[in-house]
Parts: sequence; C-alpha cells; structure tokens
Amino acid sequence: MKTFGPKFAIMRTLIILIGVLAAPGITNGACVVPDNNTGTATLPPIGCEYGSAEEVFMITDGLPDGTTIEMEGILMDFICCGSSCTDCTLALSGSECETAGGSLGGNGHCFEASLDLTVTGTGTLEGFSRHLVVPIKAEVHTAPRTPGEPIQDFNTVVYYLRGQLYGDPDFCTFIIRAGTDFNLPSPGHTTLTELPSGDFAVDSFFDITYQIEFEGCPGSQLEDYDGITTETIRIGTSYMECAAKEDGSGCRDVNCPEQGSECQPVCVNYDPNSGVVTVLDCDCRDPNECHVDLGLGCVVADNNTGTATLPPIGCEFTSPNDVFKIINGLPAGTTIEMEGIWMDFVCCANSCSNCSLAIPSGECEMAGGTLGGHGDCFDSTLDLTVTGTGGLEGFNRHLAVPVFAEVHTGPRTPGDPIQTFPADLYRFQGQLFGDPDFCTFIVRGGTDLGLPSPGQTTLRRLPSGDFAVDSFFDITYQIEFEGCPGSILEDYDGTTTATIRMRTGGPLGCVGDCEVWDFCMEKVTNNPDGTIDIRCNCVPDADLNRDKIVDFKDLAILADQWLTTRP
Repeated sequence: MKTFGPKFAIMRTLIILIGVLAAPGITNGACVVPDNNTGTATLPPIGCEYGSAEEVFMITDGLPDGTTIEMEGILMDFICCGSSCTDCTLALSGSECETAGGSLGGNGHCFEASLDLTVTGTGTLEGFSRHLVVPIKAEVHTAPRTPGEPIQDFNTVVYYLRGQLYGDPDFCTFIIRAGTDFNLPSPGHTTLTELPSGDFAVDSFFDITYQIEFEGCPGSQLEDYDGITTETIRIGTSYMECAAKEDGSGCRDVNCPEQGSECQPVCVNYDPNSGVVTVLDCDCRDPNECHVDLGLGCVVADNNTGTATLPPIGCEFTSPNDVFKIINGLPAGTTIEMEGIWMDFVCCANSCSNCSLAIPSGECEMAGGTLGGHGDCFDSTLDLTVTGTGGLEGFNRHLAVPVFAEVHTGPRTPGDPIQTFPADLYRFQGQLFGDPDFCTFIVRGGTDLGLPSPGQTTLRRLPSGDFAVDSFFDITYQIEFEGCPGSILEDYDGTTTATIRMRTGGPLGCVGDCEVWDFCMEKVTNNPDGTIDIRCNCVPDADLNRDKIVDFKDLAILADQWLTTRP
C-alpha cells in the first residue's frame, strides 16, 4: 500500500486554503414538489406560493387623483378540482390535476386557489387597510416537456383566472380577471430541476395582465367609488426562495429543497451603537449546521419604560453542555444525571412568602436588591430528564420540580438599545412531594443560602421594539435526596453540591456543526459606518493559526512548514 508523507499533507492544505479564499457563496431555492412517478412533476405545484417581492396589485381607476389601493398578493393554497372544475376547458376526471392538451401543445391544469391580499390605501384613503382572501379558479396551459430529463424548461400561460368576493363590508363588488381567454395575456415560464432527493425544484413565473372591477359599499370608506383597473404584475415562486426578509428581521419562512433543512441566517449586519441586527443573507441548512445565532431564543416585550420586565416570561434557561448531578450517597462509579430546563416563570408578587422584597401585588419586579438595581421573585418549574449510570443503569424518570426563585439585578438605563447588567440568583428552592422514587428531593441554590450563583443579563432592542434577552447564571446548587422503600433508590441518600451554567437566549455569533475536516468559520468585516458584518460558513479546516480566519497568515505558516518538513 502506498503511503503519503508530510509534503502531500501540506499540498492538500495549500489546495484547501486557495479554495477557501476564492470560493463564492451558494444559496438554495425553495418551491419543491415530488416526482409523480413519470420523471416529472405534476402542476400546479401543490404547497408552493406565487408572489411578487417588488410589485403589488393596484386599483387606480374610479378613485380621486393621487389615491390608490395597493395590495400585496400571494397566490396560494392550490387545490386540484378535476371533474368539478366546471369552467375548465380540459377533460379532467375525478380529482385529476392535469392532463395532456391546452393551447401550447403540452399539458394543462385546472385548479382552485386563494389570492391573499394585504390592502393599503394611499392619498385620500390613507389609513384604509384590510386583509382579503379571494377564492380563485384558474386554468394554466404548458408547452411540451421531456419527462426524465434532469432539467425541464418550458413556456406556460395563464389561460383563465377569475375570482370574486361576496358579502364584503367595503367592496360590494370585487372581481379579478386574467388570462388569454379574457383577452388579458398572461405568459410565463417554468423550470423543473431534479434534486438529489428525486424531487423537483420549481422556478416559475407569470406576467399576469389582470383586471380588477370594484364598487364600494354604502357606509364604507369606499362609498361612491367604483371602476375597472387593468395592470400587469409578475408573480413567481422565486418569492419563496430562501432569503432575508425585506425588513432584515430574519429569514423567509420557506420549504427548503432538502428534507430537514431550514432557511437560516448566514450573514448579518450588527450596529454596536444601536444594537440593531439586520439579516443580510440566508441559506437552507440543517438546523444544527453552521449558521448565525441571532440570540432570539428569548424575546420579551418593552414594558413601556424602555426596558423589559424580568423574569423573562415565556423563556427557558437550559444548559446544553452540562447536567445536574447526584453523586454523594451513591456507590462508586454510579451517578444520577439530570438534563434540566428552568421554565414556566410565574410572577407571584405578594404570594411569594420567601421573597425578601416587598413587591406590590400583581407586579413582577421592583427597585431594590443587593446589586443596587431591581429584584424579581417568581415561581417556576425545574424540568428534569433523569438518567442513572453505573449501578443505576436503566433508571430513567421525568421530574417536574416546583421552584421558588429570587433574582437581583444591577442598574440598567431604560431606553438604551443595549442594556447589560450583572445579575445574582439570590434564592432558588424547590422540593418534590409524594414521588415513588425520591422520598426526599430538595434542590437549593443562591447567594442567600451560601451557594453563590452570579450571572449577567443583556437586553438588546429589536427592530420590532421588543428585547432579545441573553442571560445566564452560574448556579451553585445543592441536591439533597433519599430513596424510597421498594424503589431502585432504596437505601441511597446524600447531598451533592455542584455548579452548572444555565442560559437563555445567546450572544450574536456563529453556531453549529460542519462535516468532518470542516469547521464553522466566523468572518467579521468592519464597515466604514461603524457597523460590522458577520458571516458564518463551513470551510475546510485550513485555519492553521486558529484565529478563526482563513487568510494569508495561514499561507505563511504553510510556507514555513514546506521549507522545514522533510520527506
């Protein structure tokens, strides 16, 4: 067998470095439908949506000068109606979706759908807003395609499209028409691309010439207005590509091509002064694959004073890298390990008899505490997934321990976009009653009980006005237990003291795994305006100096190795 020496390894690293420094980014599409067992896909693409990222449906005729009604539209919820499509010119049977025929010499399909419209008035109708869902009947004709080809590219046309509202309080008449059959040409194009899974990615658009006929209802803001507007709009499945939302608040909620993958942020812009994070780019990736963690696992509302009330109701504290443990009182080599989630926070106000603060009834926190800022008292649950090891191999339980907690926090400045302050878990007490295995199970923590549990909290304002919460505590806990007679824990008892870090939310940065020999690289770019761009990608492990940047400094190390390594 031939072996390869250090020179070969260095050459491989050189190739990797050059590739990393030159490789462009890759993005994925999002409208995916299965093979219909004939080597192609059945249309319409069930489960996909057609929309327009840059254009809107319009009503202009019949309104005062300078006034329009603009409607962001999504054509969605396709249903193949088969023989029940009474307006269809094609001979569909049963619940069939498409058949050979149509004006383009290929196939045709008839279907029902919904045109979802977000309506906004301008000019004299400023402030008028509605959400309309218009039931649609449509017929589409497609040119010939070759089943079995990995890429099937063909022309399409909307032959017939009609929808109407009934009983609407503002629109006594609302009819939308489009298609060749109405002398409203609506040509399009579709490309089916076979994926490794065997499914097809659908890239499709139509340049729809539409006509909207409307009449306002008596007593409505649209009273005395009526008219017929004819315009053209391009709608397509490209609207559903994995990409950043237009406002930069996150990624579009789309169906990714690969099963199990999600549209996740891979590049963001961060303003250290305002705390605003803007998503710039997204990609379809496995949830555990390298991506940007926006730190949005815990979001709470502004309490109308420019900050957030604590505890963060609705959030959870976890410890991905550690577990609660019982060691003392068990045989050597035996432990009880407990994955913990601290959750279900409920502000108890005056009913918190263990609280050292005089929190007013109905309030969650107040000024005071040992850190010169605020304090909050609350009830909660410590959810534990229990696993035995060693002599307790096979012992598994789920415990929900009711816990009282008191937290003190340092001063913060309401109104600041980023508010970072120390926190201290002052009291943490919970106990089980009536458990069949643990006749005694008491968990304690907190500075007041001689178990120091310092922490820190950062509130970062989001574009929505809410706050992302990044908070942790290094909890020194004590678990006292005694096993019950007849239980696997019979004759065992003891008290274990240990420390665990529990966190909610998270800092902005790169997280996730990569394939073997790759690593999740964080590339930071400092912009002239003081903001920074953060991009996360899996790259070959060519970071020789371990500074989390693959650049020419690594080439310098490589060159030095090349000169000093012997065959």
